[in-house]
Amino acid sequence: MVEGRLKTPGFDAKLASAHRRIKVDIRSHRQNALPMEPRAAHAAWDAASERVTLTCATQMPHAMRTIIADLIGMPESDLRVIAPDVGGGFGQKMSLAPEFVVVTWLARTLKTSVAWVEDRRENLVACFHSRDQSVSLEGAFDADARLIGLAADIVADVGAYSCYPTTCGVEPLMAMAEMPGPYDVREYACISRGVVTNTCPMAPYRGVSRPVITFTLERLMDKAATAFGLDPVEIRRRNLVKTFPYTSVTGLVFDEASYVETMDMAVAAVGVPAFRARQVKARAEGRYLGLGFATFSERTGYGTPAFAARGMEVTPGWETVEMTMDPSGFIEARIGASPHGQGLRTTLSQIIADELGTSPDRIKIVHGDTDRTPYGWGTFASRSLVIAGGATLLAAGKIRTKLMKMAGILLEASAEDIVLEADVARVAGTDRAIPIATLARAAYHQSHRFKGEVGPGIIESATYDPPGTFSNACHVAMVEVDIETGRVTIESFWWPRTPDA
Repeated sequence: MVEGRLKTPGFDAKLASAHRRIKVDIRSHRQNALPMEPRAAHAAWDAASERVTLTCATQMPHAMRTIIADLIGMPESDLRVIAPDVGGGFGQKMSLAPEFVVVTWLARTLKTSVAWVEDRRENLVACFHSRDQSVSLEGAFDADARLIGLAADIVADVGAYSCYPTTCGVEPLMAMAEMPGPYDVREYACISRGVVTNTCPMAPYRGVSRPVITFTLERLMDKAATAFGLDPVEIRRRNLVKTFPYTSVTGLVFDEASYVETMDMAVAAVGVPAFRARQVKARAEGRYLGLGFATFSERTGYGTPAFAARGMEVTPGWETVEMTMDPSGFIEARIGASPHGQGLRTTLSQIIADELGTSPDRIKIVHGDTDRTPYGWGTFASRSLVIAGGATLLAAGKIRTKLMKMAGILLEASAEDIVLEADVARVAGTDRAIPIATLARAAYHQSHRFKGEVGPGIIESATYDPPGTFSNACHVAMVEVDIETGRVTIESFWWPRTPDA
């Protein structure tokens, strides 16, 4: 069993002074990530190089190579890992699969090729599961319905053994750290346990504990609104965080967010007054209409500071991007992150194109091959665009600076006066320009023209490792409930996001 405990010094006094104490008990049942394609692996021995190439459905090719090589006792340079299109990951494909170790060992031992493919039934019954949590949450409210204290008792069924590298503590400890969510509460007590049972191991999946946290907190707010005779929107407005940066009671630093503003957008979008009138009329007719709000924050872009705080053996976080412009002016960015269908390649190409004044079709994003890309942590936890994107912007900025300096030398102008646009470097406000492809060719074939002020070639790299960031949204559901059968019909669903998202 893994256990975490937290209690602020003033918690007991606040709980005792509460005007009302509201309690909710929530159970989130076990789930399977259900990727579009189950896991698969093919390990091939190459007699000439005496290396193994493992092609597998993974979200973390570099980490997978390190872990497998360590377990087998082989030099890491003798193992190449390729992550092709993996048919969706959702977190389930970031943990070490024992089958990947076995096929690699067999290929190396037998000097042959070995394949393993998981079928759908095997994925359902034997792959990593998620979400199995029981939460007892009690909120202490003052006379103005402000949340002054929060107590949580969390039990997560983590399965028969720990996942790797994120560990079996990922669900219960994240629930403890992020349970206050977007609400301003300064006194907090929590006991969070991961309990071992004879079931499949628990591993990260789509936000880890956050859906459970959100559902539990929002149910608490709805029950409190009823107890105080308040509109559900009003009790949220009184308790949402409004001033930023905000340090939560568990020490998380929230950057700029718009919890109240986003909720107000949702209220305006769905037309709450009109709905309430329609709700009253429907009730008189024996029909039951309901309106549900869910305001939440989502911590994303986890860098090493976030993971280091968890005391994990493996501390992921940073990403490195290597970027080159070849003599023909085409750009290649090699990333350690591993896209699997979320559009990362397209977005990174757009970042580079905007920074270098070119078009995305001149840019190639290379990923998912440990022989071709810098060491990185892969794609998970909504981190890739934040961290790989940040590293991409930094590397592209270095190339931009070099191109501007080269253009300034050849056009006899100050580098600060050069603008990059439409594949040319131009002296601002003039018609003096030089194609970027010409600059690229000169960097390789005529480096003497720069008289040592600019080094040969165009090759840059950058690493980005932020503390993390928060996004937020407000979801609204309009439903009709048949109170005889319990059937719920969704009339409409709205999800206004952070205004600048």
